[in-house]
Amino acid sequence: MPFAAGLWEALVRDLPLLFPELILIITATVMLWPGDLFVPRGEKRRWAYVSVIALIASGLCVLTTPHGLGFSEMFEVDGLTKGFQYLVLAAGIITILLSQLQLDAMGEQTVEYYALLLFSISGMMFLVGSTDLISIYFSLELMALCIYILVAYFRTQDRSIEAGVKYFLLGAFSSGILLFGISLLFAAAGGVTTNLVELNDKLALASPNNSLLVFTGVLMVLVGFCFKVAAVPFHMWSPDAYDGAPTPITAFMSMAPKAASLAAFLRVFGTGFNGVQSDWMAPLAFVAAASMILGNIAALKQQTMKRLLAYSSIAHVGYMLLGVMCSGVPGGPQAVWLYMLTYLFMQSGAFAIIIFLQGKGVGERIEDFRGLGRTRPVLAFAMMVIMLSLAGVPPLVGFFSKFYLFKLAIEQGHVTLTVIALLTSAVAAYYYLAVVALMYFKDPAPEAAEPRTMGAVTTWVVGLSCALVLLGTCFGAKLLDWASTIV
Repeated sequence: MPFAAGLWEALVRDLPLLFPELILIITATVMLWPGDLFVPRGEKRRWAYVSVIALIASGLCVLTTPHGLGFSEMFEVDGLTKGFQYLVLAAGIITILLSQLQLDAMGEQTVEYYALLLFSISGMMFLVGSTDLISIYFSLELMALCIYILVAYFRTQDRSIEAGVKYFLLGAFSSGILLFGISLLFAAAGGVTTNLVELNDKLALASPNNSLLVFTGVLMVLVGFCFKVAAVPFHMWSPDAYDGAPTPITAFMSMAPKAASLAAFLRVFGTGFNGVQSDWMAPLAFVAAASMILGNIAALKQQTMKRLLAYSSIAHVGYMLLGVMCSGVPGGPQAVWLYMLTYLFMQSGAFAIIIFLQGKGVGERIEDFRGLGRTRPVLAFAMMVIMLSLAGVPPLVGFFSKFYLFKLAIEQGHVTLTVIALLTSAVAAYYYLAVVALMYFKDPAPEAAEPRTMGAVTTWVVGLSCALVLLGTCFGAKLLDWASTIV
């Protein structure tokens, strides 16, 4: 009885920390059963509204949740947790809004689509607050398993099935490596803890006989995380998964899982492995440099916007890994969060335009942007602003997020990596500006001459993302200070 009473007391004390996640899990469970029994087959779209309401309610709950550490110190609510949870929830809302156009056109509205999104987002929210390697692993799996299914959501399309199978097989392999690394670190810590704070102390004081064990474990954990964020050389799943997945899911993958995985990256390597930086700093520097170089060079040869943005995403991950390398110093997590925030704005606008032009599954080629400045001048202007911001052209908001990240890297002595980042940013400007040139300096294709009406949702997403990119230029000098108050 005393044990049961203590367990109940701890549960009551700690449960409020998980209210935002519980809202999503309960909503998704009710949507699948029994809620779906009472919705006619032709009215599945109403679950989109329920999902958006649940995400907004979860966001309000995040706002009011007090900071604290609970569940045997396996989950913590702090500025880092809340900051990245806001990003994940915003990406989820944008994804659901963008999904309506394509799902309606393809006749693929189902309750499972929205339930899987909510389950995946709940996993991400658990992940950004996890302070133990075990809770991090289970959160990663909850996040990833749902995305595997969503990538293969179009069951009648071969490339969608192929992308889902490839992603699942490589994801399972990377999860095995991550779990093996966790077991090695647990052994190196004397078999007593997997808590990040305690693990940092144990690993820093590990005997020389365990140095190889520590290095191997840290390297395996690094490999597992690099796969989750699609960093080179663990990026091979990314272009195929981006290309084969439904375009709204492609947008989702480029925003939410990256934000959650980067938050976990910052917490694990900034807290758990801070005392053994010599074991992971050089491998992470290689991964960051390789991601910047290969991502930008490969993007030059792409013929579709989804694959171009996939390789571009790999390059942007390379830039953000500079912030992970500075995670143990003040300003590192804030710079990564700010970069991810601006990246979310830009990606959501770009994918909204792609979905509008895509129609029923065609029209995602880069050539489809030919002459857009004449046929759809407002849409072309929005795409131009987004492309220039992705390229880091001043004074757009993408420039400021890169500037703060590169400045921090130089201050921490990562000069060579920063030079590589600057040079590869010039390469990125070439393929971003090529899209702009195609829109304004090429004649439109004959089949693109007939204008189509944009839906209200697409108009709002494109307009808001473009407005935020332009508005951010007015407060460039204050962005990092603002990020510091949130994270």
